[in-house]
Amino acid sequence: MSTCPPLLGSMRFGDWGARLAPREVADLLEAALDAGVDTLDLADIYGGHTTNALVGAAFALRPGLRARFRLVAKIGIVTTANPINTRGLPYYDLSVAHLDDALDESLRTLGVDHVDTLMLHRFDPLLRVDEIAAWVLDQQREGHIGTFGVSNFDAHAIARFDGVLPVAANQIELSLAHWAPLEDGTHGATLARGAEVQAWSPLGGGQLLDVGTQLGARLQPALNAMAGEFGTDPASLLLRWVATVPRTRVVLGTARADRLADAVLACTTPLPHDAWYALWEAARGHPVP
Repeated sequence: MSTCPPLLGSMRFGDWGARLAPREVADLLEAALDAGVDTLDLADIYGGHTTNALVGAAFALRPGLRARFRLVAKIGIVTTANPINTRGLPYYDLSVAHLDDALDESLRTLGVDHVDTLMLHRFDPLLRVDEIAAWVLDQQREGHIGTFGVSNFDAHAIARFDGVLPVAANQIELSLAHWAPLEDGTHGATLARGAEVQAWSPLGGGQLLDVGTQLGARLQPALNAMAGEFGTDPASLLLRWVATVPRTRVVLGTARADRLADAVLACTTPLPHDAWYALWEAARGHPVP
């Protein structure tokens, strides 16, 4: 069984996490490349609309660094920090007008003229598939985007693009704290369309390692026992659990270079079937059906 190489997520680079300086981001990106990670996950809303500019500053500091990465850029969420938001409530807008502005802003703040994959960040029930498809094809012809993807789309939402526009990837939440996509058809529907799954929050937002939470406490005995069995640590086991699911790429959320090598090793070392199910049963609190 083989696993897919992970992506490096940028959500915690700036104001939503580590508050790295551009030089520190550049160092982290260099460390990611050294560890074998060449895909960077981005979103216009990260850091309150500041993280793309932070990454752009890091690229500017290290000429040639950007060319070594594949960029995945997500757009389509309107946060309260966005000047166009006049009602003070977040919402999703996948209208072509908004997507066009959001893509232009992402390219500008990143200091690039092209992203390798453009993703719709959340499903908008008001989306117009034909209009989005025409716009995506125009952007591809103009060289601004490579492949098209979606994020947080369930099986029914991703089906909206069938026969209209190929979907290269679907970025979904997947972990031992959130395995619903394995049971509700989302994961299978993504693979059935030839798209890869990119799994965000593989550590369950930290709760899986927190014995102060009900789930963390329930998992601790199994994680500790298996960590001893495999000569690893609980966090690596959680990454391995997600990465073992076929055609699933883990989005690493760390902003620490010293954690990258171990994380990449975990994401490329699948668990045996019995170990994978043992952790799932521990998280569920009862055997699988």
